[in-house]
Amino acid sequence: MCLEYGKDIREWTMFVPLLRASINHTPLPSLANKAPVELFCALPLPSPLDFCVDMEQRKVLEMTKKPELIDEKLRDLRESVHLMHKEVAERRDQQTRRNKKGKKGAKIVNFSVGDFVLRSRVDQKYQDKLLVTWIGPYQIVRADYYADKSYQVTEEVREHVASQGIVLAVDELKEHRWCPTKNGYDILVSWKGLEPIEDSWEPLQSLWKDIPVL
Repeated sequence: MCLEYGKDIREWTMFVPLLRASINHTPLPSLANKAPVELFCALPLPSPLDFCVDMEQRKVLEMTKKPELIDEKLRDLRESVHLMHKEVAERRDQQTRRNKKGKKGAKIVNFSVGDFVLRSRVDQKYQDKLLVTWIGPYQIVRADYYADKSYQVTEEVREHVASQGIVLAVDELKEHRWCPTKNGYDILVSWKGLEPIEDSWEPLQSLWKDIPVL
C-alpha cells in the first residue's frame, strides 16, 4: 500500500484507519456472517465503496448518499440486534453439536455425581496383590469431562490404566520366602511391562500351575 500511494514505509500508520475500517466492516462466519460494526455497534454495514480514507486527516470518511436515512436504518437495526445475537448463538450451538457428533472413540462414563466409586492404587505396602488395590468407596461430588494438566495425567499413568485386567507375563523370578500361614513358598515375581514397584509375591503352587516352564 505504501508503494501504491507513494508513501514512505515509515508512514505506515496513516493506513491504520483503513485497515481498522476493513476489519470492522468485514462479515465473519463466526458471527453468523455479520460484521463487528453490526453486532457491537448496531450500525448498518456500508458498502466498501461508501467510505474512503482521508490521507490528510488520517480517518475514515463516510460517503453516504442519503444522510437522512441513517437514523431510520439505525433504528431498524437496533430493533433487530437482539435477533442477530440470537442467530449467532444458535449457529454456535449447532456448530458445537456438530463437533461433538464428529468425535470418534469417545467413551461415555458409566457414573454420575452422587455415585460411590472405587479407585485403584499400586503401593509397596500392598504388593502381595497381583493387580492393583482398590480403595474406597468415594462419593463423586463433581465431574469434569476433560483431563486438565493439573491432574498430572502422564503417559505412564495412561499405560498403567490400559494394562488393567490383562494377562501378565513373567519377566523374572527375583526372590523367595517361606510363608508359615500358607505353609509354602512365595516367589517375588517381576512382570513384563510393569514397574519394579508392581512386583508381587505369588504362591509357588499358583506359579507352578500358571507357568508352563518354571
